[in-house]
Amino acid sequence: MMATLDVLIPHYNDVAGLLLSLKSIAAQTWTGDIRVVVADDGSSGEVRAKLKEAVAVYPFQIVIIENKENKGRPYTRNVLLESIESPYASWLDAGDEWYPLKLEKQFEKIVDLEAANGPAPFWVTCNYDWVWTARRPKPRTQKVEGDQIKSLLMGANLRAYLWTLLAPASAFTDIGWFDERLPRMQDLDFFIRFQLHGGRVHNAMATEPLCAYHKSDEGRNAVEIRRCNQIIFDKHRPLFNRYGTNFTEMRLFRMEMLSWRFAQNNKDRSLSWHFMIQAAKRRPYAFAKHLWTRGFQA
Repeated sequence: MMATLDVLIPHYNDVAGLLLSLKSIAAQTWTGDIRVVVADDGSSGEVRAKLKEAVAVYPFQIVIIENKENKGRPYTRNVLLESIESPYASWLDAGDEWYPLKLEKQFEKIVDLEAANGPAPFWVTCNYDWVWTARRPKPRTQKVEGDQIKSLLMGANLRAYLWTLLAPASAFTDIGWFDERLPRMQDLDFFIRFQLHGGRVHNAMATEPLCAYHKSDEGRNAVEIRRCNQIIFDKHRPLFNRYGTNFTEMRLFRMEMLSWRFAQNNKDRSLSWHFMIQAAKRRPYAFAKHLWTRGFQA
């Protein structure tokens, strides 16, 4: 019998993180049939053996797909996209977690949207907690009102996080493949293309977080992040230009600032200075304001 929902999970050498994610799926109050697809992106043989042993204890169907070698996150997301069989799909990254009401509340929203929306494509997102290591959870709201393309490009009030989403499977598959040039930030490109496809993102609840993002900058490559940001900027330049020169320049400034943060948090002094200087050159006044309020903390 076909499941109602496919949950799509990319995984690489993080069995403990995957178990956290699977436990959160098992704790859902929604009682529909779930099929979990785990795409392992070339983990070590030892990790793969532990993975297969660990997933055997769960009550829902779990399918494991194995990349023979590490191919990167966008390739693995495309493997998952191609694996969809159920009428609805959702994403969850290994190491992040859903709170028990997530699927129940999102499916309630889907019922309303399918009754009112007609053929227009939609995704249902949700609010979430940012959980930095050794810090208290910080609630974040996905604000879906107004111009969603502008909000996504700004990356403050509406963030391109796949693991917040639940939608009809076709609302994902009709967008096409994830851009495999983007080892980071392929989610943002996918969100933008969904918008250009005529899609709209809706929030399941106004306030309550329904999932948690266990956030860390550790091991994030500042140069790679900046390169991915540039690919997205070049690819969608007309969208940035739509909002004027000041908007575009501020987005480029924020790209330099983000890479400064990654370099600083990974204790790479040379890259930290490089991206800090690039940010200062891009928007001197905005950079001076940052120094006034936060000092040299990116």
